[in-house]
Amino acid sequence: MTLKHLISACLLAVSVATLAPLSAQSAETIDKIIAHVDQDVILKSELDRKILQAKEQIRARGGQLPPDSLLEKELLEQLIVQSLQYQMANRAGMQVQPAELQQFATRVAQQNNMSLDEFRLHMQQKGIAWPLFLDDLRKEIVTARFRDAYVARRIKISDKEIDSLVKSMDAKSNVEYLLGHILIAVDENATESEVAQSKKKALELSNQLKSDADFAEIAKQHSDGSEASEGGDFGWNSEQSLPELFRTPVYYLKKGAVSTPIRSPAGFHILKLYDKRGDLEHVVQQTKSRHILVRPDAITTESDAIDLLNHIREQVMAGEADFGNMAKKHSDDPGSANLGGELGWNNVGAFDPAFEETLSNLEVDEISKPFQSSFGWHIVQLTGKRKDDQSEDMKRQQAAKILRQRKFSEEVENWIREIRDEAYVKQVVEEDA
Repeated sequence: MTLKHLISACLLAVSVATLAPLSAQSAETIDKIIAHVDQDVILKSELDRKILQAKEQIRARGGQLPPDSLLEKELLEQLIVQSLQYQMANRAGMQVQPAELQQFATRVAQQNNMSLDEFRLHMQQKGIAWPLFLDDLRKEIVTARFRDAYVARRIKISDKEIDSLVKSMDAKSNVEYLLGHILIAVDENATESEVAQSKKKALELSNQLKSDADFAEIAKQHSDGSEASEGGDFGWNSEQSLPELFRTPVYYLKKGAVSTPIRSPAGFHILKLYDKRGDLEHVVQQTKSRHILVRPDAITTESDAIDLLNHIREQVMAGEADFGNMAKKHSDDPGSANLGGELGWNNVGAFDPAFEETLSNLEVDEISKPFQSSFGWHIVQLTGKRKDDQSEDMKRQQAAKILRQRKFSEEVENWIREIRDEAYVKQVVEEDA
């Protein structure tokens, strides 16, 4: 169970419709240990409470109650596994702060259409002590967090698995490509020398096209394909209707890009992807920048930081100093100082809000005046802007997420089986209790 499902799980356990009161008789009964689980014990009152809640849930769903012996056996095993997980979470130092626990309790109350005070009173009327409820909720949160983190580290996803799922996803999509096509034909009886000459020509044409030569004109002049007279217009094609040979190269082309020559029995093919539709597109704005950070401290006041940055800016703008060298000498940012302040390409919105706002108001190559962010005082130079098509990255992220979800439940079961097999568990029979 992942943490995002925790509230619904807690709700299942403490739903208003299924809250089971403890009878006066059970409240007065002296508690007994019914199982030793590593360093913990399970009390009879815990199992009784679980049984009462389970029966109420089954009745509320209109289900048939199983034999008491079977229900008791299954619920005791649940308590044993929960105890083992909670002990591991405790040893790992997992905690829930009181304020956070209160927020979770409030959300459970809201799920029951009550305020927190109303929910607390309702539970007391049902015979469920509020501190007991909070303790159960705290254990569930801690256990779920530990389980999520621990099991996530056990899940391994290979690039091959991601590639396979992405292809499967694409096969079910309605992606269509608008292509340009050039064929440099090779006779089936051509000598090695003739093949080499055709390959050389195809490479030269491909390089020209990658240098922004007009594809349609090159196709009209040099292509041996049937579309040559139309400038190599291959039209719109779905992935399924494309020749098998073209599918992989086209899949990895970005809009406007030209392929390297593709060999087939007919010769060498050059493709250009003019457009793509029916695909999940994720084009983002990116900026490239470099900065100098000065952090005020016991020696350097804010006024000193601003004066230093203004002085550096004036020197760089006057051509008396190099921005990169000044960053190496003066910047307090350990991640970028040695790189001359370079931050590389980043998606818009990736930086501190003050830093992002300053960048958005700069022209390329402009250097900002000193400004303050949560990290200190900066000057920043915008060195580039571009749009980046991250559709492929988004697909791969989506595929990786799907694979993790598929593997999570199975890996949780494996992990639980392992810790259960390795644990010391001793059940206390009635006559020993």
